[in-house]
Amino acid sequence: MPAGDFIPGAMLYSEAEMLCSESVPVQLVSSRFCHLSALTVFSLVLVCSLAFADKKVDGLSKGDREWLEKDVLYIITSDEKKAFVELKTSEEREKFIERFWEIRNPTPGAPANTYKEEHYRRLEYASQYFSKGRQRDGWATDRGRIYITLGPPQQRANYVTQSEVRGMEIWFYSNSHPALPPFFYVVFYEKDFGDFRLYSPYMDGPQKLVTSYRAENGRVAAVKEIDRILGREVARTTLSLIPGEPVSLNDAVSSLQSDVMLGTIKNLANHPLTVDALNLRRELSENVSHRVVMPGESLKVLTLPLRDAQGDIKLHYVLRLSHPGDMGVAQSQDRYYYSVEVSIRVLTPAGKLIFEQARKVSRYVEADEMERVKGKPFGYEGWLPLAPGKYRLEFIMTNLLMKTAFTAEREVLIPELSDGLTVTDVVAFSQATAVPSSQAAVLPFTSGGVAFTPFVDRELDLLPSQDLKLFYQIWAPTTSPQDSAGRKLQVNYAYGQPGATGSAKIIREEVQREQFDPGGSLINGKKISTADLAPGNYRVAITITDPDNGEKRFSNFSFRVVAEQPSASEFWDIYAEGLGDYVSGGQSDYERGLTYLAAGSAPKAAEWFRRAVQKNPSNEKARSRLADFYFSQRDFAKVAELYSHAGVTSDTADETVLNVAESLDKTGNTRKAVDLVESALAIKPASGPLYLALASYYQRLGNPGKAEEFERRGRSMIAAPEQRP
Repeated sequence: MPAGDFIPGAMLYSEAEMLCSESVPVQLVSSRFCHLSALTVFSLVLVCSLAFADKKVDGLSKGDREWLEKDVLYIITSDEKKAFVELKTSEEREKFIERFWEIRNPTPGAPANTYKEEHYRRLEYASQYFSKGRQRDGWATDRGRIYITLGPPQQRANYVTQSEVRGMEIWFYSNSHPALPPFFYVVFYEKDFGDFRLYSPYMDGPQKLVTSYRAENGRVAAVKEIDRILGREVARTTLSLIPGEPVSLNDAVSSLQSDVMLGTIKNLANHPLTVDALNLRRELSENVSHRVVMPGESLKVLTLPLRDAQGDIKLHYVLRLSHPGDMGVAQSQDRYYYSVEVSIRVLTPAGKLIFEQARKVSRYVEADEMERVKGKPFGYEGWLPLAPGKYRLEFIMTNLLMKTAFTAEREVLIPELSDGLTVTDVVAFSQATAVPSSQAAVLPFTSGGVAFTPFVDRELDLLPSQDLKLFYQIWAPTTSPQDSAGRKLQVNYAYGQPGATGSAKIIREEVQREQFDPGGSLINGKKISTADLAPGNYRVAITITDPDNGEKRFSNFSFRVVAEQPSASEFWDIYAEGLGDYVSGGQSDYERGLTYLAAGSAPKAAEWFRRAVQKNPSNEKARSRLADFYFSQRDFAKVAELYSHAGVTSDTADETVLNVAESLDKTGNTRKAVDLVESALAIKPASGPLYLALASYYQRLGNPGKAEEFERRGRSMIAAPEQRP
């Protein structure tokens, strides 16, 4: 800075700290700065407040300060940071850190915290591979920040050898956080040798990436130069980091949605979805302090995909404790009560979270009912709306009274619907009960108006006096009643001892095709007597044959006939209330849509989001997902229609607000686009991209004054001074 230049409010930090000290007389401060402008006084107050804040941080030990300013810099929430700084003793801070990691533990109370282990692995990787020079400061770089926050990218492309374009790295991510698009890019450009900076399509623009004279000819020339050298996909990515977002290389208009996304990534720790998830875990943890995690074999799991009358597949599951004594019940006067919390995380095979359910069931049990269920293994039944594909499921069932958690994991496959027959796994059951039609569509392990109480064990122990009762479901393509009339399927049950020649017995029966429901499924069951079976191991093989085309399908089940100590045949199973609302309110449709989205089937996902919105127009998450899909398809009229009757809410994501406003503008309703963005800014936190969008609409409406005002405000909110000199 040339001598004599003056920036109001600028001063050395040490001087500001001295002036803010309580030991400095007030009259001295007043006399020294009585000539300063109001802006300077405001700046002094701001610096003083920062000085006091830093003094609190300065009071931390070296280890605590490093934990706060390095280890958890990108994952700690503002409220947590404030609480940590205000703690008085090292013992309190040590307990805080322990609690901080435990709340983020996917399996609370378990000896190993996979979240913590993965975080420190990312921190070490960033320090090792993104550092400049000898200092291990890679964690503080832009690449380090993104890597620590989002983890390793699914794909990573380097462009560092072109003479007319700056070196670039393009990282591709999929489904890393529910607050982010299902697929997106992050771009870094080499500002100086080895110094890669995070790239913003709006704030930087393609001309920032071009080193030849063509960068001086504007955005269009720059993006066409990138197109010529690196290809169409890279050129498009410099305008939008979100695949499928409509952009044109001819006008080179950059995506504001990309800057919203970058802002979300930078502040992911404080995003409402992150905070809500942490608060839920914190609340559950407070209810279950000193939780004991039992080994996986203590919780048995059975899963079975069943089709409903509409032809949609639900994965039914039962979680059952191995021993009756594992379930604790409390007593209040002459009534008993229990309190159970069940959490299910649905993940891709690679471990990416798709959605999570957490349901708490607390009920009173009358004395006579308590007597009936006493000594029976406790279980919880439910179902998940999953698209065909592979999944990893994590179950946690917590007895809130005994503060004991039981965990289990399963990998499951939901089969694709075929043009022929499909037979599910065979499941043994203890009893079957007819249920009202109003409940048949929502209750677990219910099909054809019958609710089954399943055994969990795939190998069942039976006394000779016990019948083996099995059920399974047959899936077939839907046909009209006329086409099904008179058609049959042949079913053979062959059972006997494996390896024992001549021991097999066969039961033959037929199934009428008219019995299939409108969705193309049929629940079938069989009772097999064991009275004349000698003790030993047995196997039932079921063969389904379509005589029209000779198609065959098979399934099987193993059991044992024992002289004593058979498997328990009665259970105390419960399920959560509100399953009817879960379906009628569209939440199950929304979650099914998320599974299609995770599988890369956006059109099918949109179909389910549409159903969710039809059932519940106030489901903002589903509406936003649907609007984003329509926008990616350039169906701007449908985007506008979604928000024509009910406008944006405080829960509407900024990206969706931008998509809706842009759709209104493209359909000739620029004035409505302005109204929509202004209504969003009135009920949502201030957003740089929303201000910039508002500026562009006012410019088109012929109001350059407001356009300039909002342009300035938006740029000031997005710009990062330390990165954009």
